[in-house]
Amino acid sequence: MSTPCKEALSIRSNAHSASTQIAVGVRKIALAASFSTVMSLIMMSSAAAEWDVRGNVTGEFTLFPHTPIHSANQASNFSLSTEMEFYSEVGNAGSLTITPFARIDRHDSERTHVDFREFLYTHVGDTWEARVGLGKVFFGVAESLNLVDIINQTDAVENLSTDQKLGQPMVNLLLIRDWGSIDLYLLPGFRERTFAGVNGRPRLPVPIDADSARYESGDGNDHIDLAARVSTVAGDWDLAAHVFHGTARDPELQFDPTLGALVPFYAQTTQIGLDAQATLESWLLKTELVHRQGDTFDNHTALVTGFEYSFYDIQGSGADIGIVAEYLMDDRGEDGPALLQNDALIGLRFALNDSNSTDALLGVIHDFDGKGSILSLEANRRFGSSVKGTLSYTGWSVSEADSALIAFDREDNVRLELGYFF
Repeated sequence: MSTPCKEALSIRSNAHSASTQIAVGVRKIALAASFSTVMSLIMMSSAAAEWDVRGNVTGEFTLFPHTPIHSANQASNFSLSTEMEFYSEVGNAGSLTITPFARIDRHDSERTHVDFREFLYTHVGDTWEARVGLGKVFFGVAESLNLVDIINQTDAVENLSTDQKLGQPMVNLLLIRDWGSIDLYLLPGFRERTFAGVNGRPRLPVPIDADSARYESGDGNDHIDLAARVSTVAGDWDLAAHVFHGTARDPELQFDPTLGALVPFYAQTTQIGLDAQATLESWLLKTELVHRQGDTFDNHTALVTGFEYSFYDIQGSGADIGIVAEYLMDDRGEDGPALLQNDALIGLRFALNDSNSTDALLGVIHDFDGKGSILSLEANRRFGSSVKGTLSYTGWSVSEADSALIAFDREDNVRLELGYFF
């Protein structure tokens, strides 16, 4: 190699090293500022302000009727979790929210974990709000899958759905306008997805080594992500559009023969998305659309669209029944996710509207490409003013030709949760 080429490579290497150091420095400054701000506010409010405290302690018992094809062969499992929320007003326009979460699991050491879902200071102005710390943000309107929900990482060790999230370091500015609102996000730290351990169920037949995660960005989990969202109301429609640039929350699982395990790979991505919901008497029309692009995977578009139609006060009983139907599409086809790239959800939602808040949701997701289907049921009921019970079932029917998902054909489970709320 010629000397000029070597020098050019050296310059590029030094430039990349310098940019990496700058990015890491900015992230450390942002995190340090966030931490010091929140800690100062805690000290200020602790002496004078009163804390509103609420939370729950929940026991979870799970049955697995089938013998798995992997090493975690327990037929049942028990775990205990608690989540608390501490809220305090700070001055005339501020507030502090701290939400710790912890779980102890009988079998899975990866599922035994502690997290702060929120550690967030909020300041409210006349036409703006600012938040700094660890926060939770939700985007989306669909029932089956929220494609646009991009800010927080999924806590997949909790369950295989995407509704449990890890707290995200953030600086958020909300601008309130007559026509709607603008949200701006600086996300100075990335959190890796959690996964079930070798002794956990349900899981894939090959274990996932989350500690060996890899990144497209040389900054790793120090990469600074950016996002913005604009939302408005137009007649019967709630509309929102967003853009995100940074580390993809959904990793690609790559097999490492040296480790004998799947390793998460986090690519850099730019995502542009839309979500819309219309409320038309008994109808709810819902759509989520995203386009993603990046250097390490094909640009692609994904869509969830559908409706929910409700029958109210059935035969004067006070009970409601809703019909849910959604279609899911990912134009990567076979190169996309094993499920949810050409699928449909059909579901029934029941609400008795009684004093015990009894409700249930039954749903089936069917893959039109013949890879399988997922049946789910969740029913909730309060007992008195402080106890809530949840009974859920998840069952998979997977084609033997789909080696990526065949393990879940043995991972059907029934879960009972009983929580005390205070």
